[in-house]
Amino acid sequence: MENFLEPDQLLQSLSFTEIGERLNVKIKSGNQPDLTPYAGRNIIFDDIILKRNLTDNHYEDQCTAKYYFDIFNTIKATLGEATRIVEVGVFMGGSTSILAGCAHYLGMELDLIDICPNFLQFARERARRSYPDAVESRVRMFHGSLPEYVRDVLKKEDNIKVIIHHDGSHSFEQVIRDLGSLYYIRNNVHSLLIQDTNLRGMPKYFNFVDSAVFSIFGRDVNYAPLGSVYQSTVGPNQWEGNYVMPGEPEGMYIPLSHNKFHYPHPRITLGDFFEET
Repeated sequence: MENFLEPDQLLQSLSFTEIGERLNVKIKSGNQPDLTPYAGRNIIFDDIILKRNLTDNHYEDQCTAKYYFDIFNTIKATLGEATRIVEVGVFMGGSTSILAGCAHYLGMELDLIDICPNFLQFARERARRSYPDAVESRVRMFHGSLPEYVRDVLKKEDNIKVIIHHDGSHSFEQVIRDLGSLYYIRNNVHSLLIQDTNLRGMPKYFNFVDSAVFSIFGRDVNYAPLGSVYQSTVGPNQWEGNYVMPGEPEGMYIPLSHNKFHYPHPRITLGDFFEET
């Protein structure tokens, strides 16, 4: 199908150091959260921890251990209510490795979306090494944006219920495009898991994910917090001057059954969410 990538089979025999070199995917912070404090709480998550630790670790993750544990528990609690997880923004597969475990044990599909094909290949291969059977049969890679996926995939499917995990662009404008596009397939969206809702940075990058959420779902959006809450400001760092606001959750879980779209207006079309050329 157009925009779906085939896996690079050559990656299967390479180390992650070699994969990074082949795909030109570079480690930045080197962050690797320790998931072992969450061991012993759920046998499925225990297996996810074990499988992640079996791979060589030349990669980085961009979420906290608590965030990974929270998204696992949130998806597990929806068992039977959704049939597919859609991950928007994969980078080096930190969340992908968790979501692949959910797909494996909960019998769900997993579609990976990114505008960078090399990130898709890296993340898929990382997940494959933990859950090869599930990845081969349940995971697809969509090269493009979430609005394109809505237009080209979800609007053409029936009887589908998806959970969206959003950790793509953090620019206010792009998050508006991403979340706003879901209005047109809203009956097929079970819920959203949104990361970096506590992030800020340099003005030119407009990192206001939470503000975009409020613009789409209203200031009284009904959500559950995900991940860590810091008591003091963390950063700014060397990457886009990013820093974390104190007292705000790392992420949000937004069930659509408890929320409604305040934007877009019904007379705005899905086509209006695409960049003008």
